[in-house]
Amino acid sequence: MLPMTKTLLIINPEAAHGRAFRCFERLEPRLRQIFPNLTVRLSEYAGHAVELGRWAAGEVFDLLVCLGGDGTPYEVLNGLYAEGRPAKRPDLALIPAGTGNSFLRDFGIESPEAAIDGILEGRRREVDLVEFSHVQNGETVRRYSLNIIGAGLIADILKLTNEKLKPLGSFGYSLAVLLRLAKGMDNRITITADGTAREIRDSALVVSNSKFTGGKMKIAPDADPSDGKADLVVFREVNRRDILAIFKKVFSGTHKSHPKVEMLQASEISVESDPPLRLMADGELLGLTPLKLKVLPREITLLA
Repeated sequence: MLPMTKTLLIINPEAAHGRAFRCFERLEPRLRQIFPNLTVRLSEYAGHAVELGRWAAGEVFDLLVCLGGDGTPYEVLNGLYAEGRPAKRPDLALIPAGTGNSFLRDFGIESPEAAIDGILEGRRREVDLVEFSHVQNGETVRRYSLNIIGAGLIADILKLTNEKLKPLGSFGYSLAVLLRLAKGMDNRITITADGTAREIRDSALVVSNSKFTGGKMKIAPDADPSDGKADLVVFREVNRRDILAIFKKVFSGTHKSHPKVEMLQASEISVESDPPLRLMADGELLGLTPLKLKVLPREITLLA
């Protein structure tokens, strides 16, 4: 029991096709026992968790708990930081009940029960938060990411998965990779990492704060969410055959040895491209490049 902790639990009941809400129903008695000062709010529509996070910024909560997939804390944090860094930042806890649940895998947590055990044991970790800006509907907007930002190929694959293949689960994502590759790539990208610029063609990239994405894909095997750096993974001048070879190894993290995969770390990164590339963050589709980001070191205290 955490009697002195004023806690807000935000639930995405639609995560994993309703599995998150069933998870809450199963765990509710235990959660109310652990958190006597518990307030529960359901995210009722797309973007509602952003509004709940914005509301939480004006309240005096000690702990925010997100029950859902990786998109739930993404929305909550973007609401919490909608007016900039809040004067008082509550601690954060995640209960994985979505499709991917990537971020907590860095800490060996893959079930709701394991997440709750981490909270009860008082395991506190200071983790980085990535602040970034991009273009959406012709305007530059600021956002925050805990897990991963993808430019180009990965965002295209996510869009295809969400629109047509999501009911197929992990197989749907793999199928989306194959379907997207049929179009090939034709772009010119300029990347500036900590002041050093370089240009690449026919490429895609991800900027990761943690090791995993899409569930068990170890996209940035050397990432540390508490090191003050983002891991930039570049798929340089790749064709269909290259991407397939890389994709086969991404679950083990051994894709980093592929000759067309480059990895580096930086605290500030910008990406410009011709044509503009579609973006995604923490499983949510966004607008387009240009992309600018900086890492806020150890910004969030995570109970996990």
